[in-house]
Amino acid sequence: MKIRVPYTFKLLIPILGWAILCSAFAYVLIITIVNFKSPAAERSFLIMAPIYTMLFSFLAILRYGGPKFLAEENIRLINKNVTFKGIIPGLSTEEIKDTFNALIFISKTSAINVLASGLSVMVLVILTEWINSSSNQELFIIFCGGLMALFFSCAFAAFFCQQFMSPVIKECRRMLIEREDRPDQTKFFGIGNKFYFLFLLPLFTVLTVLISVYPISLNVAIICFISLSMTFIIDRVLFVYLSNSLKELEAFAVDLPMVEERAIFITGSMDKEIVNLSRSLNEASEKMHDSRSELEKSQKEMANRVNELEKFFELTVNREVKMVELKKQLKKEKEDVQEDNA
Repeated sequence: MKIRVPYTFKLLIPILGWAILCSAFAYVLIITIVNFKSPAAERSFLIMAPIYTMLFSFLAILRYGGPKFLAEENIRLINKNVTFKGIIPGLSTEEIKDTFNALIFISKTSAINVLASGLSVMVLVILTEWINSSSNQELFIIFCGGLMALFFSCAFAAFFCQQFMSPVIKECRRMLIEREDRPDQTKFFGIGNKFYFLFLLPLFTVLTVLISVYPISLNVAIICFISLSMTFIIDRVLFVYLSNSLKELEAFAVDLPMVEERAIFITGSMDKEIVNLSRSLNEASEKMHDSRSELEKSQKEMANRVNELEKFFELTVNREVKMVELKKQLKKEKEDVQEDNA
């Protein structure tokens, strides 16, 4: 009998693997930089940090791919109705809608779950080191190393989860639209929110370099702060530009059905993808306008045809009705004449 691997377990494996890799990176970085003054603190970090990491990794495996009673309702629902090939056939509209909402919820909360697990590991490691008399400097470097691993793990979880679930979410939307249902009642995060991830990437990269050259001189810190500020400004300008381009597309799509004349999308973008998209939209708008013109022409022809049929009715059907009435009247008069003669 073939064992069916839960859908969320297949989602978890790359995220968990990446999180362990990030933890290993922070682990090696901390060991390389920190010179533990206390042998007990060094020994506890070398042993307990991997144990805490593997413990929470095992808990994640149990939650996403273990027994059903350990998983939350959304995970159970997804594993019941979704396989690696897509949605299970034969589901009702309500089941598809519930599965869709569960997929959106897990996609939104994946980074939060990684954050909660990572923070738990960080707190336990720092608490263990504090009990074993680690210095404030050692605790600070451990905190910074854990923070870097936590950020890279959360960023990967957020983006990978959306990419992994995209085909199934698309299939759910298609099935609900075909059944004349509206799937997108939930609130989504805008692309602009991903700007902060883009900015935090160089921030944590610089933090890694600064920890590697600890202690840090004031001049190096000032230069790093200025470079990060410049990166923040450039990133913000880039996201505002992309956001405005998408808003132009959205406004055109909203106005397109309401414009009587042929709508033309004009963009100031110099990006190949946006320009090609504007050309495709204008071609679609032109075809829509031609179809609308043909429809109006057909409606006018239909109206003329109806008028002609009404005239024909007046000339033929009404005439026949009058002839029938006239024949009845003649028949009645004949009967009256026959009665008089008798």
